[in-house]
Amino acid sequence: MWIETKVRLMRLMIAAACFAAGARTAFAYVPEPQPVKSDVEITAIYYPGTEQMSEWDVIAGTCPERKPLLGWFDEGNPEAIDWQIKWAVEHGITSFCVDWYWNKGYRRLEHWLKGYYRARYRKHLKWFMMYANHNQPGAHSTEDQIAVTKYWIDNYFKTPEYYTIDGMPAVCIWDAWNIDRDFIAEAAAKGEELKPGEGLRRAFAISERMVREAGLPGICWIDMWRTKKFDADYAKRRVEQGYRAAIHYGIEHYSPDLSPEAMKPGDTRNHFSYDAVVATAPKIWNELSLQETLPYWVVIPTGWDDRPRSFAHSRVITDRTVDKFAEICRQAKAFCDRHGKKHAIIMPINEWQEGSYIEPNEEYGFGMYDAIRDAFCEKPAGGWPKNILPRDVGMGPYDYPPSFRSPTPRWEFVDSVEGWYRQPYGGGELEAKDGCLNFWINWSRRNFNIRQRVVPFEAAKYTKFRVRMRVTPNEKAGLGNVKNPELRLKWGTAERPIVGPGVAVDDTQCVASCPIKADGEFHEYELDLASNRDWRGIVDELWFEACAIHHARAAIDWMRFE
Repeated sequence: MWIETKVRLMRLMIAAACFAAGARTAFAYVPEPQPVKSDVEITAIYYPGTEQMSEWDVIAGTCPERKPLLGWFDEGNPEAIDWQIKWAVEHGITSFCVDWYWNKGYRRLEHWLKGYYRARYRKHLKWFMMYANHNQPGAHSTEDQIAVTKYWIDNYFKTPEYYTIDGMPAVCIWDAWNIDRDFIAEAAAKGEELKPGEGLRRAFAISERMVREAGLPGICWIDMWRTKKFDADYAKRRVEQGYRAAIHYGIEHYSPDLSPEAMKPGDTRNHFSYDAVVATAPKIWNELSLQETLPYWVVIPTGWDDRPRSFAHSRVITDRTVDKFAEICRQAKAFCDRHGKKHAIIMPINEWQEGSYIEPNEEYGFGMYDAIRDAFCEKPAGGWPKNILPRDVGMGPYDYPPSFRSPTPRWEFVDSVEGWYRQPYGGGELEAKDGCLNFWINWSRRNFNIRQRVVPFEAAKYTKFRVRMRVTPNEKAGLGNVKNPELRLKWGTAERPIVGPGVAVDDTQCVASCPIKADGEFHEYELDLASNRDWRGIVDELWFEACAIHHARAAIDWMRFE
């Protein structure tokens, strides 16, 4: 209690000092938002991916210039979220489309939504979900569709903050094919044959029936378009399946094909200038707006540079500037005006690790947000609301505490993950359960599964690494294309860091591996480190891969250096 009181007193003292020094007026809380108006509804894709400091560590250690102006903030803190709401609505954004995860009842990355529903200013910014169903084969079923729809109705759809179109709660589906595949397989197991698309239609029908029984007029299903060309048959099928609108993720990736004239000398398909994105966006809008069958929301791309996640496999879009983004925004508004479009969507605003970000940050300040506002919004008579930071009014910081580091290189996972965190594109659903570290391998590309910055230790003190674990392949996917599964351990030192210049990873150094049995049973494995020529120096980081079998489940009982 004394510590909390002391913190409040310090905040008041800082605020008073700011006021006395002639700074902006000090506030007891986040200043009330001053929403600006636009005749186009602007939605922003929001990825709630930083539920702990370890996720920010990925950025801090690779691309620190991306640091948000909120700091390495606790993404579930309602006060920090009120700043996000304030900044969004003061720049014309009226809703967030939030990545939402459900895998047979397992939910993750809910921290932002929980904080949002406790935020004071949530009435100013509505939200709806992008059902990020990156799930393993067999995860969708009639039973699961009933369960997930019930959860939506009971927890979200009837809240005043949930975004609706014509009274219908909006739901965007990331991967419709996953749902269709599993419902077709479920029907086949009962002797019924469904054609492609009929499985998805059946799933949607279940949800539609349930929401109508709950007193709602239906669901506004929004499709995630997958091609760079308009396909009339595709649009017709989507409408028949129940979709009412379409958006498009990652249109910048089509730039090398659609705008070769804007590519610069030396550009490649995986390394090219944002100039090509500026040229490509209007082409996509024109192409996908040729039809009225499935209304298309104008997509505003924010770039891509996923080196912190993909390393050697990354795609890097260079030369992104506020002026170039502003040009896309101006073109988008002009397109909306010419064609009577009333919806635009920013893709996305805070994919910090994938390099698609415009939320206020140290690299661009408020520049990207200002570009949206200037292009789409009506300037108030008194001028635009001022861009205020927490420190301007004696508030913050909202940072997470430092990531946990195990004091010794031994992990038992009795009741916590003990400092390990998922490797993006490598592992998911990481949790300590039943005395084990559990996760599933969500990418077949060899990108390791988990990682940890450890308390530095001398390699010479240890000669081997041992682990007891179980790997269980998905019953539908099996081993996939992995014929000889193996575990891998990678280590980094100050002299040879895992992530080197250009955010590159050298997989040929500081790696030990051995074969494993992916049979759903626990086995002990041992890596001989003494004979590895790279096992030397002071170790300060570890990456671990249980296997590279896509959709497999891993459970680690313990692991340790001896």
